[in-house]
Amino acid sequence: MLPAFLIRASVDYVRHSDELKDSNPYSRCEEILNVANRLWLEKIGRADRSVLEVAAVTAYWEEFFHAEDPLHDEREWREGLAKRSSNYDSFEEWQEWFKKSYAQVYQDNNIWTSVLMTSWAHTHQYQLMYNDREWDFRPSKSYLPTSQMWRLENHISTVSQVLQDCWREELRNYSDAGFKIEEESMHYLGRIECLGFDQRRYLLHWPVKANLEPEYLDVGEMVADIVVPVGDSWYRHPDNIIFAHEHVDVTALINRAKYIFGSKRRILELRVNGDNQGARQQASAEGWLVADEAESDMADMMV
Repeated sequence: MLPAFLIRASVDYVRHSDELKDSNPYSRCEEILNVANRLWLEKIGRADRSVLEVAAVTAYWEEFFHAEDPLHDEREWREGLAKRSSNYDSFEEWQEWFKKSYAQVYQDNNIWTSVLMTSWAHTHQYQLMYNDREWDFRPSKSYLPTSQMWRLENHISTVSQVLQDCWREELRNYSDAGFKIEEESMHYLGRIECLGFDQRRYLLHWPVKANLEPEYLDVGEMVADIVVPVGDSWYRHPDNIIFAHEHVDVTALINRAKYIFGSKRRILELRVNGDNQGARQQASAEGWLVADEAESDMADMMV
């Protein structure tokens, strides 16, 4: 069971529960913690409750700000929070104002921390990231709507297995080219579109002759671009070729994975003997995918 999917499913269930239709967003977030804990115990086992709680409340408030079908009270809360948080260039100033203005309801807990951080992030083009038990703001990423998450549900296991096989092959390609990649786990439950690949860090060591410092590979973002590429809107959707007629075209999936993974590796191979700009130009001339430098820099900041 993919942790990110289990959490988002809990969020969607509570948001549309008839029993909670007369509650408020804060109360729904409290109930999401209960549902997520029960589902986690049933599907996965004992949880690190501190990590699961942060993941669950963050997932709820992100859905709260991105939902395609906001509930009436969510819409009112969303508009009010966005209007007020946008007035503050500093998150600390926004939090301090909120604490004083809403002292009767504010508590120092993960729910209020997350709603304040998520609202400020939303209005300042950031998204909330938690890792190693710390919260942080990172440049915004396109969002996978819950409706599209359900489209992926029946295919997550198949797609994940295929991409795991593709990544193992890619690791051999890196090794053959003289690179070494170290993996380490993180206290982060990830985004659905990354299919668990963002729950680990991938540190790339260059061949000795490159004389370059190690750098992290954002494998999770590469996986997201394979499965649900960014389109013309702020929302991600399953690739229309891979998921044509609601079935998985495994051949198309493998071909796209090899292209996305291979494009990143080819740029790195060319950097061994040259500068970054020259490597990007050469890779582009060879027909590989080369992201805009601004997008590439943003991806590096996300790791």
